[in-house]
Amino acid sequence: MKIKRAAFFVNPLAGYGGIRNNKGSDNLHLKSIDESVSIKRAIEFLEGIKCRNIEFVVPDGPMGSTEMDKASLKYTISYYPENPTTSMDTINFARSAIEADIICFVGGDGTARDILLSGVNRPVLGIPAGVKMYSSVFSMNIRHAIDVFDDACSEGINFMDAEVADINEEEYRQGILDIKRFGTLKVPDSRGMIISSKAEYPASSAFDIAEYIIDHMNEGFYYIIGPGTTCKAITASLGFHTNMLGFDIIRDKKLIIMDAGEDEIYKYVDSGHIKIIISVIGGQGFLLGRGNQQLSRRIIKKAGFENICVISSPEKLSGIKGLATDIDDDDIHIPEFIRVLTGYAQFKIMRINF
Repeated sequence: MKIKRAAFFVNPLAGYGGIRNNKGSDNLHLKSIDESVSIKRAIEFLEGIKCRNIEFVVPDGPMGSTEMDKASLKYTISYYPENPTTSMDTINFARSAIEADIICFVGGDGTARDILLSGVNRPVLGIPAGVKMYSSVFSMNIRHAIDVFDDACSEGINFMDAEVADINEEEYRQGILDIKRFGTLKVPDSRGMIISSKAEYPASSAFDIAEYIIDHMNEGFYYIIGPGTTCKAITASLGFHTNMLGFDIIRDKKLIIMDAGEDEIYKYVDSGHIKIIISVIGGQGFLLGRGNQQLSRRIIKKAGFENICVISSPEKLSGIKGLATDIDDDDIHIPEFIRVLTGYAQFKIMRINF
């Protein structure tokens, strides 16, 4: 099937909670659209697509037409949302676009759930911008979304089922992870669209990894420890029990900051003498850009990959061909391969598939 008519919309709030260390964007409000993470990603996607003769149907304002104007694309407005927009605007727009061949959206898990709730049986292409990202309806990153969309418009593609999943944000902020599956949506079967949701694995080697990290900590260095069971084995081994989903900063084996935000992390990265320790997301293989959005582009650029230590249980890596990133910044040098610590002094070399 070739795409000739596409519905497009943006959840302006998606991803905003990650920058604010809120671990989600529910119940937040933008002070200005200039703060929106998803609007910037939407414009980057629209400016990158080559198939520009598609008939677009969009909502008015920052939910759609604003981004279309920035990208100099033609469109028809089919829905006028409230200001600020709500989940009902997503549902109502999806229902207004019943003649579209595909619904392209920039958002996160909550946005995907709202499309599912609309009851509109249309294929979707999710451009990732959310904080949690447990659903499998999203492209790998913006460049991947551009390629998939262009394939759909120029060559035609088939579609497959992908899972919509989400979590309770209030429990998530308390470090409780309870993933719920809500249903499926059709997505393009093209260029390796993600077909697996995040998965949890037993961290059988976590404390061996933690022991190795602790034994090799440099005096005076700041260790920025990421989220997840494997990373938290490090803080637990030092006697600190912190939020499973936050970043902690350790110096000389003492807890300096618990659940640090982007600005706090950047302050320590800017001081030098740092190591960032992160793990791999199970099932998807994401290294950066999903689940650890406190590591902003400026932090990654300042720290450099030479100061990022990747750890993972062997079980997580067993079903993953390569690691993925979703940071989309040409100024950041991403190496082709990276060492992953999988046990005490045990490493596996993994390819990073940009």
